[in-house]
Amino acid sequence: MSRVRVPTMGMVVEGETEYYALPLLHRGTNAIPGCPAIRTTNLGGIGSHLTPAGIAKMAAPRIKTHLIAGHKPVILCLDREQRPECAGAFAQAILTALRGQVSREQAADVHVVIADRTFEAWILADAVGLAKRKHFIRAPKFHCFEGSMGERQLKGTVELTRLLGREYRKTGDGPRLFGELDYQVARDWGRGKRGSRSFDKLLRTLGV
Repeated sequence: MSRVRVPTMGMVVEGETEYYALPLLHRGTNAIPGCPAIRTTNLGGIGSHLTPAGIAKMAAPRIKTHLIAGHKPVILCLDREQRPECAGAFAQAILTALRGQVSREQAADVHVVIADRTFEAWILADAVGLAKRKHFIRAPKFHCFEGSMGERQLKGTVELTRLLGREYRKTGDGPRLFGELDYQVARDWGRGKRGSRSFDKLLRTLGV
């Protein structure tokens, strides 16, 4: 009997934290039903100085590798950081630049999702739940962290350190906390809600 091949989509990320965290949407203890398998590749940082064209040039070889391997669609997932553009406009500018790097046929399978402002905002979108489930030692005082630069302009690391009661370790704590999220709560955004619009965008792009 032949083995059924599970569809796998590709994801290109800019850091080690996302590299280990995002596949948990498919295979973690809180995996989302129907989420495709995710194969990640890591750009190793892109720097906030790079233009959309520079980002596209850097990411295109890894995107093409996924496409050739049959990992479709491919999502380029980056942080907005301190850039003044809104997440949607930044994503569109990169996507437009990428269309000059891949073929017309390939472009239909390429998407860009921007965490607003960083991956940590997605963890903090369920900060209340993480506190209730004893992953934090205290509950958050902020309401919604999406788009915030955070205390000392450090985009969530100060807040996570305070909630944990010790220094937040990005590559260790990031994937662990992400795997403990209630993803449906974290994606529930809108007036008066705590969730992340950009995380919801990621999940919708994944088809879940």
